[in-house]
Amino acid sequence: MLDSLGNLRLTFLQPWWLLLIPVLLPPLVLLSMRSLAGLGKARRAAAILLRASVVSLIALALSDPQLVRRNESLTTIFLLDASRSIPGDLQAPMLQFINRAIAQHQRPEDRAGVVVFGKESKVESPPAPYTETLTGVQSTIDSEYTDLASAMKLALATFPDDTARRIVVLSDGNENRGDAYEQALAAAGLDVQVDVLPVDYNYDREVLVEKIALPPDVKKGETVNINVVVRAAAPARGRLEIYQKADNSTVPIDTLDDVELQRGVNVFRLKQEITDPNFYTYSAQFIPEEGLRRGLRADRAMNNMAEGFTQYRGEANVLLIEGTANEHEELVDALRENELAVTTLAAGDVTGAGLVGGDPLPTDLSELQKYDAIILANVPKDAFTDAQQELIANATHDQGIGLLMIGGETSFGAGGWMNTPIEKALPVDMQIPALKVKGKAAMVMIMHASEIPEGNYWQAVVAQEALKTLSSYDYAGLLHWQGQESWLFTLREIGGAKSAMLRAIDRMTPGDMPDMNPSLAMAGRALRSKQDAMSRHVIIISDGDPTAPTPPVIRQLKNAKVTVTTVLTAAHGNDIRSATVMQQLAQQTNGRFYNVTNPRALPRIYQKEARLISRPLIFEGPPPAWNVTMAYQSEPLLGLPQDLPPISGLVLASVKENELVEVPITSPNPTGQLNPVLAHWNYGLGRAVAFTSDAGRKWTTQWPGWDSYTAFWSQVVRWALRPVDRGNLTVSLRREEGQIKVVVDAIDAESDFLNFLQFQGIVNRPDRALDAPAERLELQQIAPGKYEGTIDNAEARGNYFVTLGYRGPDGQQGVITTGLSVPYSDEYRDLRSNPVLLESLADATGGEVFQWEAGPDGRLSGDRTAMAADVFRRDPDVQPPRSYRPIWHWMLFAAALVFVGDVGVRRIAPDFERIRRHLADSWQQLRGREVAPREEYMEKLRSRKAEVGQQIDRTRAATRFEAPTVPPPPGGPSPTADPTATGAAPDRPRPSGNSGRGTGLGPDRPKEAPGEADTYTNRLLKAKKKVWEEREQEKGKEKGDDHGRPS
Repeated sequence: MLDSLGNLRLTFLQPWWLLLIPVLLPPLVLLSMRSLAGLGKARRAAAILLRASVVSLIALALSDPQLVRRNESLTTIFLLDASRSIPGDLQAPMLQFINRAIAQHQRPEDRAGVVVFGKESKVESPPAPYTETLTGVQSTIDSEYTDLASAMKLALATFPDDTARRIVVLSDGNENRGDAYEQALAAAGLDVQVDVLPVDYNYDREVLVEKIALPPDVKKGETVNINVVVRAAAPARGRLEIYQKADNSTVPIDTLDDVELQRGVNVFRLKQEITDPNFYTYSAQFIPEEGLRRGLRADRAMNNMAEGFTQYRGEANVLLIEGTANEHEELVDALRENELAVTTLAAGDVTGAGLVGGDPLPTDLSELQKYDAIILANVPKDAFTDAQQELIANATHDQGIGLLMIGGETSFGAGGWMNTPIEKALPVDMQIPALKVKGKAAMVMIMHASEIPEGNYWQAVVAQEALKTLSSYDYAGLLHWQGQESWLFTLREIGGAKSAMLRAIDRMTPGDMPDMNPSLAMAGRALRSKQDAMSRHVIIISDGDPTAPTPPVIRQLKNAKVTVTTVLTAAHGNDIRSATVMQQLAQQTNGRFYNVTNPRALPRIYQKEARLISRPLIFEGPPPAWNVTMAYQSEPLLGLPQDLPPISGLVLASVKENELVEVPITSPNPTGQLNPVLAHWNYGLGRAVAFTSDAGRKWTTQWPGWDSYTAFWSQVVRWALRPVDRGNLTVSLRREEGQIKVVVDAIDAESDFLNFLQFQGIVNRPDRALDAPAERLELQQIAPGKYEGTIDNAEARGNYFVTLGYRGPDGQQGVITTGLSVPYSDEYRDLRSNPVLLESLADATGGEVFQWEAGPDGRLSGDRTAMAADVFRRDPDVQPPRSYRPIWHWMLFAAALVFVGDVGVRRIAPDFERIRRHLADSWQQLRGREVAPREEYMEKLRSRKAEVGQQIDRTRAATRFEAPTVPPPPGGPSPTADPTATGAAPDRPRPSGNSGRGTGLGPDRPKEAPGEADTYTNRLLKAKKKVWEEREQEKGKEKGDDHGRPS
């Protein structure tokens, strides 16, 4: 208690307000002595003292008084390095050090906390008086990097304000993010010491394959020079294997056996002839000789491999993805005839087992690099994953690869491409005006809880995907089981309610439906009510366990032209009866049956079903075919004839409201709207084209025989191709300190510098999220013909692709695509620890540098090290923290209380003698003695008794009344006449109208003495008397009126 009080002192933040006390108190005392002269000496002195206290307390409150407490407690936060660079055999001693240091040195008033860090930092244990023993790191962090600076920053933010603070760093000192020394200077400014325990290691037998140096582009007939750079910490022997990857096929191209590495940098040079245009990735791996037999403890295998890539550009290469194999032979032949290389892939079909029967579609940006354009020809959306759709759209926007979509029954909106990245890239929208819709689609989804893993999740996913595929003019409804069949949302036009429907599906929890009959009957009635629906469809997902629908319900569905698609999931033990029920229901209603063995196929099934009922988005006119109109010749159509062959159908779409969109070819049918047939625009670095009819099949049967068919398609596709570099530009990429330097050297054909070029650069990182916006790259000219830019935070492993579009002042333009591979994290590049950095942190903050102690077995001991390292010591050079507590509000409260006392002293004159006697009597009573009544007290009692007796006598006298003397009215009966003779009631006694009127007393009753108390009884008698007088006056008036009235 005394120690606690000894750590307290009072200070004032605005002490100049204290001058009010000597300035105001003297005149206050003088004025108060004069104004309070009528009070006694004691009361006047007390009043003046209280007034002076009020003024003094207010002045103290204005000076902002603070109670300052000096806190002797200490908070220590340990920063634990959990990155990959820390050797595995040193992680346990680091935890031991923390546990032993807390147990050995922490005082009861101290606190301890732990922060773990890698790429990011997290609080493993917040500062507390008691910290549980650490057995391992529970926080999840990215261990591929080391950011000691962020850990120090987090620790500074975690410290409490009322204790001394210390940071203890357990790390190797190899940081590859942030600036720890900068944070140490900030800590020193806050009086925070940083102690360090360096984790020492030295990979003296490490081998690193640093990089593969390749030219970014090679031309026809060139030989590729492959340079493999290997760095060794010591002489080593092993085998070097080199591979080439193209089109998802990896083949070894060379193996160097019995390679001898010298200490330092070793370069191995190979030559490779490339004959086929493609995008090639080369990888090199070094396998140490000792590692072949038993493995090297000092060598880390993660940094023994590196990659690089190059591209051989031949003739323009086009990727055509179609829904069915060989569906577009005429188009492919026309493009190849015009010296365009074409690769065709069939997308396959969606089944219960997933996407089957098709070719593997690209899944990585490197697989698309060899193509200059991508054609999506009558292929549905459900053939692609969301990632693949983003990949194609980004390839157009960021890499300049052209994108073309050709119509058909499974293309554009009819193929479910609404609200996708592909729609965003195209010059047309799939949502069409209501005037164009010839008929609408109506779909009811019936959800039955299925026993597949994460069943509720997949139920929601499939319903949402199906809903997204429908247009805003279609009808949608969803039935599920909630103790009974009920609508999650009734069948209605989607319109602007799609977002609300999607949110409702998120909250959906379907139950186990016992019977299909009621839900199918409800769906049938709802679908029949939509008379403008051109197609009516039900999709039911179930395990086949509910009771099968009855024949009457089936007939009602068939009569209403309602098709039912059944999706069987997780049938009980592959129950044949369940599969039969679901299959027969689909067959009887002309629907489709899916037996799902892979839950991931469910979304695609629902997308496909929603797409198949979207026939309203297709316009097919009655024969004959009609002519389309070429309004003008845009750049892709220059030189072509104006007269085009007729078409007999197209997929409806609307033109994007953007001034970059050009629509040179339109269709007059359907009437009333602008119906684009060919539209194109620039999208980012690339170009996109939409052709809403097909390419020579069902709707354009006369086009393949047209003389300009080959010229038409070759010109349109060539316009969309990725622009090629028309200048002599060389791009080099170099990675250093987590950044990639991009340097461009630009010269023309005459070897003159190209100056004042404007670059539009886009970077595709390996860790880029699918929906993340493109990263821009700015290049600045730093010398004649030389431009430079920087890609920051290039730390993720993988391929970095850089696309540079440029334009010169003389109209020259082009697009260059290059890249760089980061084979492994920088954590594997450092061969030894960096204690110098850690020592600099301690020196900057006045901290200590601890050294590891070895145990009996010779290994590092965290326990022994902690015994000698007092991380909770009190440093005399560091001032203990002080906490400030404002008390001005208490001063104001005290001033208010004293002011009340001042008023009381001036207004109340206390009888001190009476108070003294009362206290004496109370003391006697507390001691159990009887206190006799005092004489003056008895006298007061007798006086009061006499007064009360007089009041009672007066009250009794007031209750006696005399009969009133009333003079007979003129001409009336005599006073002696019997009042009953006339039938009138006898008069009641009334108070007399003599001099006693107004008091209620008779003539012999003496008047009340002046000042006598007006009791309740007196007031009551006065009121009664007043009432009788008023009644008497009224009665006399009535009699006077009767006498004056003629008979």
